[in-house]
Amino acid sequence: MKFEELIYKRLLNSEVAGKMASYAGVPAIFYSEVPSDNQEGWGDKTQYPRICYWFDMQANQERNSAGTLTISLMCMNETEQLPEQMEPILRSCMKDILLTPHEENSSYCFAWGKTEAFSYQKQDGTRMSDGDLVVGCDIIFDILEYTNQETTDPDPIVAMNRYIKELYPEAIVLGWDKVEEIIEAGVETPVFYCRLLETEVDRETNTVVWLNGKIAIHFLCPDSSVRMKMTMGLANKLSLDGEVILLDKSPMFIEELSADYKADYFTEGQLKITGQYGLLRYQQAGKILRNTTITGGV
Repeated sequence: MKFEELIYKRLLNSEVAGKMASYAGVPAIFYSEVPSDNQEGWGDKTQYPRICYWFDMQANQERNSAGTLTISLMCMNETEQLPEQMEPILRSCMKDILLTPHEENSSYCFAWGKTEAFSYQKQDGTRMSDGDLVVGCDIIFDILEYTNQETTDPDPIVAMNRYIKELYPEAIVLGWDKVEEIIEAGVETPVFYCRLLETEVDRETNTVVWLNGKIAIHFLCPDSSVRMKMTMGLANKLSLDGEVILLDKSPMFIEELSADYKADYFTEGQLKITGQYGLLRYQQAGKILRNTTITGGV
């Protein structure tokens, strides 16, 4: 599914979907544009409450986001369903989920930014009715993108992903596990994500170039006690082992490790490490077979 289709699926399966008006037999949830009030799909029934959502994938460097998602909730002021009742449900619906569109190497999650209330007079033809007051709110989320961090051998991110998966086999490790299109992070399905912050040369020898790779590790889980327990468990294991084995069997030594259990697990990550690993300047030459005679018989 495409990104907008995954958002629609999430909203359609939420608790608020049953509170929406009906359009063409399904809840009135629309992407980008709402059908006009005289469309046949509305029938003779009410056209409110309804939802329209849209997103802008223009990166916001100031807030470290890949874009914004806006969910606009519209209600009539005379109905029982009011925006202030459904707004917390919509916020909760989009919290701690990861969407992975088909054939993309990125997963996306949402961090609530703000909610803005609005109201306007609904126009019925040429007549303006005092009772037709539309009230609603725009719920605005930052879209956070978790890209595939795989680089080239020796790859510190792939090695760290494997290390975490071996330590916590029940967890989902982005970049290592094959993930479903919609994942709801929780106690039963905790999610780890590792990203490479920067790489710098530490020192050089005749045979090896030593690099320092700085890695941020995010642990996504809404339960704060589980987050602290599992993050501390990973920090302790890395401290005791002192190294992570790369895919070429060489070690990446843990030079620095810091944990901030109050850090935003969406944007910053709770655990930061600096790993030192080497790049070989020369590859071992293969042996050449000389003066060889091969005979065979029938």
